[in-house]
Amino acid sequence: MSAARDLLAELRRQRRVHDAELALLTEEQMHAPVAFTWETMLTGQRGTTTGAVVRTMFLRRSDHLEEHAQQIEDLLRNRFALPRTQTQLIWAANQLARGDLQAALVGLTDADLDDTSPDALDEWSLRRILEHLNVVERYYTLDVQHALARFQAGEPHGPLPDVTLPVERPGASLSQLVDELDEAREESLAAFTQVSDTELRTPAMWGEVHCDVRFLLQRFAHHEREHTDQLHTWREQCGKSRGEAARLLGVCWQRSGLLEGLLVGAPDDSLDRDPGHGELPIRRILQHIGSAESFFKRMIEGMQ
Repeated sequence: MSAARDLLAELRRQRRVHDAELALLTEEQMHAPVAFTWETMLTGQRGTTTGAVVRTMFLRRSDHLEEHAQQIEDLLRNRFALPRTQTQLIWAANQLARGDLQAALVGLTDADLDDTSPDALDEWSLRRILEHLNVVERYYTLDVQHALARFQAGEPHGPLPDVTLPVERPGASLSQLVDELDEAREESLAAFTQVSDTELRTPAMWGEVHCDVRFLLQRFAHHEREHTDQLHTWREQCGKSRGEAARLLGVCWQRSGLLEGLLVGAPDDSLDRDPGHGELPIRRILQHIGSAESFFKRMIEGMQ
């Protein structure tokens, strides 16, 4: 795993721990005052502004992440002049889709995994949705690896390898299923972020359909988006609508998907490169994001 991926994985782990507590806040608590001031946040000086409430901290959490995502994009593309390949742009879109999926999961627990609506018995449970997403991502990875290996050997595509991956995970917890999705994505990123423009045109198969590697890589996001929508439908059918706390925590995951997409393909040495103008290097920015999210959580915990 690249250095950037390690840092992003730590941010995800911390955010999930925070979310487990913050998603439980009531609508009344969302409007409780907090001791936050803009002067302290922006300048470190004693502040005099008033009126911040818990909801402000939730909004500030995602706004702050977005601000630094824009800063990192400026450093990578303008200051460091690091171009993006077609493959890396595809993976940036895939990471945006993953952020949307993570947002849809906020507020759910192990107790929700096997619920279905009595009015929609043919619909999948949350467990089945996550099992399916996990196994399909791994099959896509195997399919792309097969196509590229045959292409590099100068051989025609040929039949796909006969591999059967386990689908059902009846004893897995929600956190285990999500961790497995993370692991599958890290394997995909490690294998394919350096695919060249020529290799994107490699012949491939999607079921019985002839396509190319570009199409298969784009399918990671397309497929996940389909089932993120299914997950929203499942929540509605099972009466598991999100309160304001969960919705706003979800926005942070969407901004996180943006950030993770920006860093796809970023070389390790770019993390510690001095940007000049007194700005922090990218590694320090990512560490700062984690510290700030802990700060916002402390502000929320100190609600009056």
